[in-house]
Amino acid sequence: MHVALLTNRAWLDEELVSFQHLVVGLIDEQVRVAQVVPEDVSPEDLSGFGECVTWRETSVVLLNRYRVGQLNGVLDGLGVDLIHAVDGRLWHGGLKLAEAMDVPIVLSANSMLDIPLARKVLGRVDVSRVAVSGATEPITEAIREAVDSDLLIQCIPTGVHRHDAEPPELGEGQAFCAVVSGNGVWDADYEALLDGIASFVKRWPMSQFFFDGQGEGQHQLWKNASAMGLMGNVSLTPRRLGHREMLLRAHALIHPQALGKARSLTLRAMARGLPVIAREDEYLDYLIDGETAVVLGQPGPGEWSAQLERLVTEKRSVAEMGRRAIRWVNEHRSTPKQINGVLDIYRRMTGQTIPFPG
Repeated sequence: MHVALLTNRAWLDEELVSFQHLVVGLIDEQVRVAQVVPEDVSPEDLSGFGECVTWRETSVVLLNRYRVGQLNGVLDGLGVDLIHAVDGRLWHGGLKLAEAMDVPIVLSANSMLDIPLARKVLGRVDVSRVAVSGATEPITEAIREAVDSDLLIQCIPTGVHRHDAEPPELGEGQAFCAVVSGNGVWDADYEALLDGIASFVKRWPMSQFFFDGQGEGQHQLWKNASAMGLMGNVSLTPRRLGHREMLLRAHALIHPQALGKARSLTLRAMARGLPVIAREDEYLDYLIDGETAVVLGQPGPGEWSAQLERLVTEKRSVAEMGRRAIRWVNEHRSTPKQINGVLDIYRRMTGQTIPFPG
């Protein structure tokens, strides 16, 4: 089996580590892998064991679809017999590419935005040549309801590597550091969190909050933090491929918005025992209040301030929640489980015989 993993810059910015694990895991299972990446991605970020094919990504959606669809010549030359489009923004181009090559395709659905996309795109495809893998059960089930056909739609949750170390603990005299990760667009959720932070830092003035936005423009966020006198406590992290791995060295991870988007950053934080505080999100089945995270409904400034206070003062209970998160992730979201799920859907689409264990 020879698979082409079709990626874009936005997805790699979020999931570079997941991509690296997927490539290595598939190669370890004797699957040949062609890494199809934007041309500005550094070779250092890719696996040296699989072929690399580049494409020129732009900010123009229609042009990107066209360019992805024109990769059939080079991929045919490599002998690729299955396409895997890892992000919803690649579905259109990936379907065109698979049709040109006459090979099956697997479409990954990681976001609630992929649900209306599935309703629009998947009603007219050849169900024997297209499959969908959902990152969570709620996203998967919503796509099943949206498509309502014989299309193969399977939940394959993102996996992460296990970590057996103890959860990080705030040492005596050490400044509390938290990562705030959302889309970076100023809204009522960010406003409530910043108000809570402003109250919290009056008691813990050395605390630091690193804001990691998925979007490009965070000027309004910076402007409001400055107006609230938080410049000594708030930093906006520079964007660089793979930078989110460094952010996991903090003491906590905060998701102030319900974005309906599955992210391995959250799972990797849980696997390390970092306390996670997140808005309730109906599309994310790994946010389990009291077990993997503290899950909040619509928190105001007071609740945010209280939760931050708890992270600093209730070290024993916070560490125990970190241990519960580690156990849950190791059991339900391991990389080997993901690789097995991906292999299963690949084999079903290509008709390859599934080997008996051992």
